[in-house]
Amino acid sequence: MIRCDLNESHLPPPPSVAAAIAAASDTVHRYPEFGADTTRRAIAAHIGLDPAQVSVGPGATALAHAILADAVQRARIRGISSPVILTPAPTFDGFALLAGMIGGHLRTTPLDAGGRPDLEALTAAIGPDTAAVIVCSPHNPTGLTVDADALSDLLARIPVSTRVVLDQAYVEYCSSPPDVLDLISRCAHLVVLRTFSKAYGLAGLRAGYAFGGHEAMAGILRRELPFAVSTTAAAAVTAVLGADGEIRDRVGAVRAERTRLAAQLEQLGYPTLAGEANFVYVPGPDGLTLDHLLTRSGIQGKVCGTHGFRLTVGDPMVGDAIEAALRRSVA
Repeated sequence: MIRCDLNESHLPPPPSVAAAIAAASDTVHRYPEFGADTTRRAIAAHIGLDPAQVSVGPGATALAHAILADAVQRARIRGISSPVILTPAPTFDGFALLAGMIGGHLRTTPLDAGGRPDLEALTAAIGPDTAAVIVCSPHNPTGLTVDADALSDLLARIPVSTRVVLDQAYVEYCSSPPDVLDLISRCAHLVVLRTFSKAYGLAGLRAGYAFGGHEAMAGILRRELPFAVSTTAAAAVTAVLGADGEIRDRVGAVRAERTRLAAQLEQLGYPTLAGEANFVYVPGPDGLTLDHLLTRSGIQGKVCGTHGFRLTVGDPMVGDAIEAALRRSVA
């Protein structure tokens, strides 16, 4: 089975990062830092913020849990008995799970005809019971982005009492990401969520972070678990933040392979959306047909309900295997 369903990096960590992980393994019989402050400071310095504006944890999913739990609690303090978490769908499956865990209700809005989050529909769905709004850009599973002007306009229309989560799990693959430092300086209700699981290749170590204004982050920081970042993850994060050149090269290679894979699929009758993540997306019935054909050849992607099919970009050999499987199916 060739796994192309979880959007992991197909490459192991860079050599310098692998060496840091190996060195840290000698101390795993000891607890990591209680408050993960070394990791927090390293991330804050990398993005140019005060460490008090950064929360860290065992993967972006854990941070999303803390952010949403804080938003739901704030809504209940305001007298909302059944807080709503609002997001365009299809999207990351974990959001529904997290909403249930914290006693919130996930409500979804559609994507637009092109596969982007429909920001008009999202804005129209916001009500007095909305505790949080989640926007993924690049969107999972379509890979399409929301530009800076559209984000700024959306934030201006959302009440400041409603937390806005900008999930940027795939931001490193974007050609023109928005200036989120400008956005958080102007929008007190915005929190940005990122991960080391995708472009940085540390999915198995579980490390993620969130950042925003001091007021927005205060409640989230209070929800950080003790020992939240393992010894090996802490070493890897510090090392990988110093490996910018290697990460840029890897991102460039993924972008090139994404373009090649999309061209192969289109040539074979499966046009993809022009996404900016480490996957390609074939919408509608074409995507479901593609899933059926690839599964028969032992290639596993991600079916997104009846909406379409997502396929993680791998190395060129994986791309060649996908093309060969499809050519065999029509032979």
